[in-house]
Amino acid sequence: MALALRYYIVVLLLSMVSQGLCHCNFSKIQIGTVRTGREIAGQPEWEVTVINTCNCLQKHVTLSCGGFAPVKRVEPWLLLPQGRTCLMIKGEALPAGASAKFSYAGEPYIFRPIGSSVDRSCKNYENKNL
Repeated sequence: MALALRYYIVVLLLSMVSQGLCHCNFSKIQIGTVRTGREIAGQPEWEVTVINTCNCLQKHVTLSCGGFAPVKRVEPWLLLPQGRTCLMIKGEALPAGASAKFSYAGEPYIFRPIGSSVDRSCKNYENKNL
């Protein structure tokens, strides 16, 4: 009985580890925001860094941005508002380990990743290397 329980725990842990290694999705996008120290139109400027922590490239990275109203406009090729969401870098690929940065001035805003797409060949590559 104890051997069966140990076997079950080992299988459970291995499946959890392999799930964490092979699933690239928007949850692997990390976002950090720091104040630059500058002010524009009386509002603080913020620099946002979006990092792909997955080992595969991700395209069409989408962030939540409902209610985001900066006084300093973000270049649309970096952050394109689309209703309550924003598309990063025109939907282009954000390679593994790469980051994209943009700055804005206004009230602090908490961006959250809400979507992305990963090339299927990368998912297959990851599964072969487990």
